[in-house]
Amino acid sequence: MTEQRRIKVSVEVRSGSARANRKRESVLRRDLRWELARYAGLSASTSATPDGASNNQTANRSGTRTMMNLTQDRIAANKIMALAALLVALMAAMLLAANPSYAAGTTFTVNSTADTQELTPGLTGDVITLRDAIARANSNANPSEVDRINFDIPGAGVHTISPGSPLPPISEPVVINGYSQPGSSVNTLARGTNAKLLVQIDGTNAGRDSASGGLTINASNTVVKGLVINRVTNSPGIEIAPGAFGEVVRNVRIEGNFIGTDPSGTLARGNGLAGVDLFAVSESIVGGSSRAARNLISGNNFDGVFIDGGAAADVGAAENNQIRGNLIGIQKDGIKPLGNGAPGVTVFEDSSGKANGNFILSNSIFSNKGIGIDLDDDGSTANDAGDTDTGSNNLQNKPSLGSAKNVSGKTTVRGSLSSRPGATYTIQFFSNPSGTGQGRTFLGQKSGLNVDGSGKGTFTFSPSSKVAAGQTITATATNEFTGDTSEFSAAKGVVTG
Repeated sequence: MTEQRRIKVSVEVRSGSARANRKRESVLRRDLRWELARYAGLSASTSATPDGASNNQTANRSGTRTMMNLTQDRIAANKIMALAALLVALMAAMLLAANPSYAAGTTFTVNSTADTQELTPGLTGDVITLRDAIARANSNANPSEVDRINFDIPGAGVHTISPGSPLPPISEPVVINGYSQPGSSVNTLARGTNAKLLVQIDGTNAGRDSASGGLTINASNTVVKGLVINRVTNSPGIEIAPGAFGEVVRNVRIEGNFIGTDPSGTLARGNGLAGVDLFAVSESIVGGSSRAARNLISGNNFDGVFIDGGAAADVGAAENNQIRGNLIGIQKDGIKPLGNGAPGVTVFEDSSGKANGNFILSNSIFSNKGIGIDLDDDGSTANDAGDTDTGSNNLQNKPSLGSAKNVSGKTTVRGSLSSRPGATYTIQFFSNPSGTGQGRTFLGQKSGLNVDGSGKGTFTFSPSSKVAAGQTITATATNEFTGDTSEFSAAKGVVTG
């Protein structure tokens, strides 16, 4: 990859003087301005950004050069976001001493869509905005406790919060629960989602003059659920990353949100970069095994989910995360396309930070530009003998499907996996419309597939319902010990007899 210069994420503000902190702020502002100017020049010279990706989801990526340029833009953008996040975190830390602290485990209830922040919050019955609530939760000085941000905004219908500048990064554990807004409800469907979301964050102006305009999470044990997050300029909808002190962020959960769509879940309102970006984050979950945890991540300008093992910032690994049970590149019905402007899920690492053990399971991934799951952000990766190559998710080999046949009202899929000798795998199966790949509908899985000493295992699978002839079947392989999930296999058309 080009542009391997790193930004060291290490800013000490714990004990520095006000003058020293102001100096650090000035340096960060200077570096951020330099990177923004450089990134603007890069984008202009390569024309790599997928203009109109949110409105033209069926466009194809124009070859290897475009993929390299997309990756180059994303790496440059990650540098900018890292600097911007540090700057905002530093400024927040400088303000903490002036803010009153609250009791452990406090609940802050947002009752206004305004974007103001009180200088001396804490009055009983006062107006609390989302910006207020995040700032108050950050000022608690209770990192071992989890605060809550609930919503009770007067009036019916969807309530839109339109920040005019980046919201404060979340620096202490908190549960932000959009489902607490009266009238909201979680998904109950087995396929698609019927979640009713009534709190929308429109980031059109939040990141216009910054590279950090989405919801930024720098604290472990944080949960964000029940929000519509869209139109964030220059940034992911949600960015999870180390904070100002470079501490490892773990156990973050992103559940039951619409990210990159409108509140109806049918129209693209894409965020400027990925829907969700996990930057040097471990042991966190986007989605989950319950229906209520299912996110809709569609219509974003770049990837649906981007897992980045510390690229360009020397801040560590992105390992043992789970991307599970989501709708990625598809409308809320789980059928119609609403693709993201880059792969549905990308796992990327460089020499400064590994990105292994990332489970990608039971999602509906469809109609995204490029491929559904991309390891190393370089397009489809060929299998290798013995699966000894290294890279993102250890470049886990994908299954090979030999046949998919309908006989006596039943679909039977046969195939093989060439991988690490002695390892055990879960093979998941998906169906797609005729002539397409990725993995629109999850059909089920076969667990406990043993690969023999020669590095080969074979499997046979039949879903509970017949797949119509003409549709295609794809599959992924996940190492049950390491958690590495492969890219999708080549599609195999279903035939009769």
